[in-house]
Amino acid sequence: MTRTTQALVVGFLGAVLLRLALGDGYLRYVTSWMKWPLVATGVVLLGLTLWMLLRPAAEENGDDPDGHEGHEGHGHKVPAMTWLAILPGVIVFVASPPSLGAYLAERRADDPVAAAPDAEILPLPASDGPVDVEVAEFMWRAGVEDGATIRDRDVRLTGFVSTDENGNWYVTRIAIACCAADASASRVRVEDYDDAPERDSWVAVTGRWVEGTAPGGKSETAIEASSVEPREAPANTYQ
Repeated sequence: MTRTTQALVVGFLGAVLLRLALGDGYLRYVTSWMKWPLVATGVVLLGLTLWMLLRPAAEENGDDPDGHEGHEGHGHKVPAMTWLAILPGVIVFVASPPSLGAYLAERRADDPVAAAPDAEILPLPASDGPVDVEVAEFMWRAGVEDGATIRDRDVRLTGFVSTDENGNWYVTRIAIACCAADASASRVRVEDYDDAPERDSWVAVTGRWVEGTAPGGKSETAIEASSVEPREAPANTYQ
């Protein structure tokens, strides 16, 4: 492979990283704290591209001080693996894959539920209306002290819709620690609201915890819905 081809491949990958990191596209793949490492990596790759393109012609041809002529500049064929290396970048530019959603959540429904944090779970703040609670936090609260912190409290859960084979539907969120490869799903079954929204659509479900339901084993945390409102998907769909 010629040095020019190498430089163009490196530059293309650097441009892809910058395009993702300077917008919201990177949030489909990694957690938010990786924005600036991705920007820095993209800048380094573009800088390396310039360095490779501006190197002296003698180095391009592989000549050395003893007069031995190199062979790099003799027009070697570009290996097929080079084009495979840039294929993911082309896909991102042409048709960026969507965020993980109902498909993954429904297939990981039987995965172990994340344990509640070691710190004490405090009571919900006093409020005249519903309190916004994350889906995973709602599940933790249901499993601690018999759900004392959410019993008889109006809460609002926001997430996307997933379903199961029995016709139930859930308000769902996906969490990632580092990247989409380690994604885990949290979901709460919605009761007393049979008109299920469209799968993968985003909703805000207001209601109260169904006493006796909690994560773990065959028990599923459930909420008795008083209202379900459509929502726009956030820029960062992961928790």
